Amino acid sequence: MLKDSPDLMLPLLETLGSLECPLNQQQECRNSVLMHMISAEPAELPVMVKYLLQSVSAENAAATIQRIRRKLDMDSVVLAMRQMGKVSEELAPDVLIFDVIATSLKSHRHLREAWLKVISSDCEEVGTQTTLDIVVLLILHEISTLSKRVESVLKAKINMVSSHPVAYTPDVVCSVVKRFPAVFAAHFSGLLSVISWLIQTSPLSSFSSQVVAAMTVAAFGGMGTFQRQEIAAELAAHVGSGNANEVDTAARIYLQLAQQYPMELRPFAVFIKGLLDYVDNLSIENMRMVFDTLGILATLNTSGGDDSMFSDLYIFVRKQLASAFPKYNRIGIVGTVSLLRQLGTKNSCAYMKEALSGGTEGGSSSQMPTVNVQALRKAVQLLEMLVDAGRHQSWAFISMTYDELAHIVETHGLHPQLMTWLHENVSSSFASMFLTNNEALSERYVLHGQPHVSLPLEEDDPTVLDILAHNKDARDLGVLEIAKRKDVEADSDGTAGSKLRGCQLACLPSLFRLIQVCEKALSDGSLAEVDALLVSGLYMLPPLDQTFRPDPLDDAAQQFVLAETSDPDINCGSAISGNALVGTTDDMRAELMAGISTWQPEIRRVMCSSLYALVNWLREIINAFADQQSPEIRSGVIQRANQLSQLESDLITLADTLSSTRHEFNPVTAGLIPDVSGATAARPGNFGALTIGKKLAGNVEPSDNAQPTTDTQYAGYQVEFDDLLLSQEDSRKFVENPMENDASTASGGSGSKKRGRKGKAFGSGADTDQLAGDFVKSPRVFLRELSMSAFDILAIDSKGQNSDVPTLTVRGLRLVLNELSLVAAAKLTKPQERRFPWAGKAPAQGSLATFSSNIASCSASDLAKRMLPLLPSLLVYLESCLLVRARVRKDIEVDGAGSCKRERVNLGVDSLEDIDVVESCIDVLLQTVATILQWDGLQGAVDGSAGSAHRSSDSILTRILGALAEHGALTDHAELADMPTDMLVRRAFDSLLALTKLTATASRATSILRMLVSVRSFAPQSETAEDVLAMDAQQRQETMDAQISELAQRILRGEWSDHADVKPADLEYIVEQHIMRSPGQTMKLAREYAVQVLGQFAVTGSAEQAMLRRATFVSYYRAVTFVLAKNMRDANFGSMNGGEILDFANMFAESWLALARLTQSIDVSIRRAVLLVALRGGLTLVDAFTKHLLPRFDSYFMMHSDQIISVVEKVQKCTRILQNICNHSKAEMDTKLQAAVPSVKRKLEYLVFEVFRIMEHNGCLDAIDMGNLKHRDVRGNVVSSQIERPREDSEDDESIGVSADEEEPVEEEEPPAPVAQSVKRRRTKQDKRAAEPATRLIKKADRIAHSKILNRRKKIAAQSRPSLSDEAEEADVAAEEADEMEVEE
Repeated sequence: MLKDSPDLMLPLLETLGSLECPLNQQQECRNSVLMHMISAEPAELPVMVKYLLQSVSAENAAATIQRIRRKLDMDSVVLAMRQMGKVSEELAPDVLIFDVIATSLKSHRHLREAWLKVISSDCEEVGTQTTLDIVVLLILHEISTLSKRVESVLKAKINMVSSHPVAYTPDVVCSVVKRFPAVFAAHFSGLLSVISWLIQTSPLSSFSSQVVAAMTVAAFGGMGTFQRQEIAAELAAHVGSGNANEVDTAARIYLQLAQQYPMELRPFAVFIKGLLDYVDNLSIENMRMVFDTLGILATLNTSGGDDSMFSDLYIFVRKQLASAFPKYNRIGIVGTVSLLRQLGTKNSCAYMKEALSGGTEGGSSSQMPTVNVQALRKAVQLLEMLVDAGRHQSWAFISMTYDELAHIVETHGLHPQLMTWLHENVSSSFASMFLTNNEALSERYVLHGQPHVSLPLEEDDPTVLDILAHNKDARDLGVLEIAKRKDVEADSDGTAGSKLRGCQLACLPSLFRLIQVCEKALSDGSLAEVDALLVSGLYMLPPLDQTFRPDPLDDAAQQFVLAETSDPDINCGSAISGNALVGTTDDMRAELMAGISTWQPEIRRVMCSSLYALVNWLREIINAFADQQSPEIRSGVIQRANQLSQLESDLITLADTLSSTRHEFNPVTAGLIPDVSGATAARPGNFGALTIGKKLAGNVEPSDNAQPTTDTQYAGYQVEFDDLLLSQEDSRKFVENPMENDASTASGGSGSKKRGRKGKAFGSGADTDQLAGDFVKSPRVFLRELSMSAFDILAIDSKGQNSDVPTLTVRGLRLVLNELSLVAAAKLTKPQERRFPWAGKAPAQGSLATFSSNIASCSASDLAKRMLPLLPSLLVYLESCLLVRARVRKDIEVDGAGSCKRERVNLGVDSLEDIDVVESCIDVLLQTVATILQWDGLQGAVDGSAGSAHRSSDSILTRILGALAEHGALTDHAELADMPTDMLVRRAFDSLLALTKLTATASRATSILRMLVSVRSFAPQSETAEDVLAMDAQQRQETMDAQISELAQRILRGEWSDHADVKPADLEYIVEQHIMRSPGQTMKLAREYAVQVLGQFAVTGSAEQAMLRRATFVSYYRAVTFVLAKNMRDANFGSMNGGEILDFANMFAESWLALARLTQSIDVSIRRAVLLVALRGGLTLVDAFTKHLLPRFDSYFMMHSDQIISVVEKVQKCTRILQNICNHSKAEMDTKLQAAVPSVKRKLEYLVFEVFRIMEHNGCLDAIDMGNLKHRDVRGNVVSSQIERPREDSEDDESIGVSADEEEPVEEEEPPAPVAQSVKRRRTKQDKRAAEPATRLIKKADRIAHSKILNRRKKIAAQSRPSLSDEAEEADVAAEEADEMEVEE
């Protein structure tokens, strides 16, 4: 009836659900239902699914679920619903289908296990079953016992390799949620729990964070008010959690919701406004995203209606701007500029029109002119408020304001009228404050001669940047008194600028940044109006008289000053030119820097301040002009980059000479206010900027090495901080609070430590150790960052240029590459994988000196797109550096003619020091390219399968592979558009493989190996195992996997100069790649490693592989163990026959046994580490053997019993060794080993029971016994399980055959009365014990005779079955002989 009468499907299924039928008839009914499922009406599908799930058994549940996933087309259900018209959500077919599935899953455990297993092993492309799988995972996540497993499956699906067909990409998840909003609303609790888990576990800028953002935005847009409220509240909880990953992900989702659904989010703005109480604990970027979200919601209604939200934000930011603490000033600046961004953007008119016309508050297009005018008026009010607040704050406050304004102009754009106003006011102030010319410079200062301008690119250019006039350290020292100004007006301290606190040089780079971004926005990217600043010179330090000369002035400095002074009439022996450190002669400069420590510390401090301002100025110059296309400008930018590398080196050298002195150079005092989340005021940790109001007794000047006094005797004194005279109460807090923190930190006390934070010095934060005046160790934190446009100078000479055009020197190249690599690592690398071997400690994202960092605010995908045009140039530099190094070092054979053609960049290497710089450039280039290739955002970058020729030509991955393929001269650019992905991946692979011939160190070869593996992963469907098996031997060696394995083998066997520097993790990776990538012989090679390579080394102490030494033995051991477990898990047993499975199992058992026996013969110095790996790895191997091989043994036992018994015997020996290691951990009381013992015991017990089950299933239960384990040590020797205790009657036990007459009488004294009873009881026990030996011997003889009979039976049965008893045969024979001897005696 089911087959012939489809119209009666529903009543028939209802009837069958109440009947008990034979299994074969139930299977026929299910088959008939599955056949009609595709053509069934949507209303019939819930009943059909219910019957299928309720009638299925545990044995065929997985197969039935797999067929349901293929037959149930949810997209057709949605299409049919649209044709039906409006249907109640409770009665919608899709909702009913998933309700049936949810009820069945919650009622039947076997359905839950089967469906989760099917989803985990799914290898089909994303399709109609994906919707079913995602909703089922949400339902299963609501079950507490399965939540962890569901999270593992979701993480695996999200983190699939790039072009895997079953990866859950953001587009897939978003489309699924949008198509079935009612279904996800019905299971909203599971959806919300999954969203919360993903937000908590997603790293910064990771692929999973993009997935959860897409899921949340789609759910918010398609659900009702209740669900939206829950989502908004959940996001607010994550923003306030304090975890960096949660805060960043949730804040970005909030911003996306405000941008896409502003009117829907506005009713829940109270959740976001509540975050303002905790915004001071957020980072700058997260703070900006919260204010942007509030700004969008507050500026929606600007037509005269309810404006309370905007008023509340206006009052809040105004209070922050008026605060005396920089921490709150920062909040006010970010909040004010965020409001300004929403009111004064270019597209504000169109945005407001769209929001008002589509929102619930109404609005019309006729209101838009009025709305736009009102928005501009409010924007002007915000600008005026910023200007007014700046008049009463510090130069650092103004610098932050300039940076934030430049950030929004560059990234979002402002209204042309607002940009014009900013440009006019800012440009005039910049010219009046900092610019001058040679004539004005001579008139401004009374000098000993003509002023000498430093670093002019054009001698006839009159523009000069006067740094000396604003150097606060020079003014405090009195240098400006030597060079007195003639114009009294310029020297007046009554101007508005002189009333501001701090150093005026703090706002120099940020002011120029604002000028150049406004100029580019108003002039279509041109900087013709300000290009004179690129070539202008700088006035840093006037000639100094003998008061400030080097003491004593050595010959090198004397000669250098004579050579650099322009006026021959000046007594150069008593004068120092400000151009001293930026001279043209490198040798003389090196000699001068060698004796720089003889200079007075005051003048060194002044020069540090000038150089610090100069370095930051040059960095902003490069940021501004690097994207200009004019050859003259690009040439000037390259010259500035070369000068920058020299100046930064000089600055660090000078600052190092002042370390640990009272003149220590601290950029905080130069105007930098870093991002300190937990401080109430920004100041140096060593009190370098504090001045106690009362002078020392007797006007005694402190010594150079004297440290600032922090005694409590200054509690009643006034403190001057950054030109601000504090009250006595504030002075006391300023002095005492840091002292308490320092004392608690030094003593290790936790009284001043808050929960979850370390006790750090006052004013500490994310970079506390760097902010405590440690400029020398981490200079980049205090310097302006190079923007992405600055890296365009790398592409200047990528194809070779005219020799007249200047090129980057190797030091300039190293500086730019270091900046680029750090930026790429901070954005494209997972936090747990970030390593900076050339920079020491991992730096913060972006530079703290650049308040509003464009790089820190951009996403990882945007940064990757910006780096794509640089990839061809990076490859050219990499190959050129490798060729130059090989040509000079002469440790690699390179074709001379061919190398000259391939060396497309002239690096200008002149000395061995330059070669050392080239070496560092090679390391940085390899790290940068590897970071790009290993970025997890490349997942889903290829549209379609990996082998398809139809892909997006503009995708990031395609462009990366195209750049690699073109570099190797294997592919023309015209061929890329029509080239299949498999071929493109192979061309890119061959291009990188060619670089291995130029590598001379193991670390660089390892980096290239990692890049090759990454490129190979972009085509997982090419050169599969089936394809490799069909190839001949020569073709197999030419596959990508074979090339990777060969390279890994070459690294392991090569005699490298840096073999000791290879990290254990890298060595394990190399061994794993050598084994796993070997085509068709992975398990064979793993057995060779375990039996021959490691076994030979354990015996002889030497091996063919040069990398294998005593120090690296543990890494080899761990890698081979990991490979064995991975081979077992990934083995495709479904495509093997019985013989192949047993051969695989035999090689596995032999390899494991060889590894286990190494623990008994290994050197004592590394035994503990090997035992730890063997125990933990043995746990994984036992589990893999039990889950994957034993079920196959059950199927083939009757046909291959002998081979299976042999494998089980070998595994049993491995388990005995694991038991010995467990005993050893208890005897040695090793806590690390003991931590794994319980899990190992459980797995071993489970293994024994599984073997018993197989024997029982095959009728061989009588052929197996279980015995007790003997206590053995780690070498397998039997040890006593009892602790011997001394006994008083030991002589009696030893003299069993001696008669009582021969015993000597013992006189005993009468014990005292209180102990008489206890002595009598002891005598009774001794008498009984004396009569026991004969009785005990008789019983033992009977027991031995009985055991002999049992042993004979065991020996007969042992010929046809494995012996699972835990007693060895040798030990049994020895025990029997000992018992017989005792009986005879």
